[in-house]
Amino acid sequence: MSTTIQKRRPIPPTPGRELPAARDQRPGRGRLFWRSAKLYLFVLPLVLFTLMLLVYPILYSFALSFRDATVETFVSGEMPWNGFTNYQAAVTDPTFVTALANTVVFTFFSILFQFSIGFLLALFFQPAFPLKNALISVLLVPWLAPIITAANIFKGLFHELGVVNQIGHLLGFPTILWLADSHYALVATIVANIWIGFPFNFILLYAGMRSIPEEIYEAAKLDGASYWRRVTHITFPILRPVTVAVLMLGTIYTVKVFDLVWIMTQGGPANSSHLLSTLSYQIGFSTAQLNFGQAAAIATVVVLLILVLNGFQLFLRRR
Repeated sequence: MSTTIQKRRPIPPTPGRELPAARDQRPGRGRLFWRSAKLYLFVLPLVLFTLMLLVYPILYSFALSFRDATVETFVSGEMPWNGFTNYQAAVTDPTFVTALANTVVFTFFSILFQFSIGFLLALFFQPAFPLKNALISVLLVPWLAPIITAANIFKGLFHELGVVNQIGHLLGFPTILWLADSHYALVATIVANIWIGFPFNFILLYAGMRSIPEEIYEAAKLDGASYWRRVTHITFPILRPVTVAVLMLGTIYTVKVFDLVWIMTQGGPANSSHLLSTLSYQIGFSTAQLNFGQAAAIATVVVLLILVLNGFQLFLRRR
């Protein structure tokens, strides 16, 4: 017995009678607006934080650098416009030239040794071995320690009777007044900053190396590539984005270093270890004149220096 299924034909519309239109299910403009507004409310705290604590201080400092801002004018609320007078006074000051040169030298050697030590340690910790994680935790101590603690530790190490001179005596070297000699004060601060910053470079480079597939190294090893050829032809090229990020962050941090140098030397002796950051603080808050305008001008130079150095690094990356 067979059954046949007949398809139901669509009922044609009656002439003169239109079918009811489907209701538009799309939300109205008002509903879309409030739905989008709720999403923007989640980022509103971050926007307010950025505007109030980052953008506004930079703009205010930039505007202050073009005004005669001293204690008297600041209290009176006048602070008259004086153009580029603060910049001219800063540039013509011999201490500014010394601080600018010290900042470049301090940044260059700090970044050079921090990155080199961090890279070599990242290579060393790639294979697995006993107590690996414990040693990594120990290496992070300089980075996690407060700056004031690290600065006072190195202030004691480089003291006339400190450990550095004691080791030097055992090796037959005379006593060196590291923090009281204009030839060695900046060197001592650079060594301290290298000790503080190399764990940051190490942990980022180590994480970047761990993300490289092991099969690439195995294939190169089968082709007869030596260890250092694998490092130069595989690790370096793949780590280029991480390297640029590490160098940029390190540059930003190092150019604006203040507390370490101020605690160890306060820019002395005879202004020989001044950086732009410490000189700006001294002019604005530690001298009799308390020239806020000139201090703001030097702070603006620090921001420009950071932008120039990071722009140069990006230029090298593109090439």
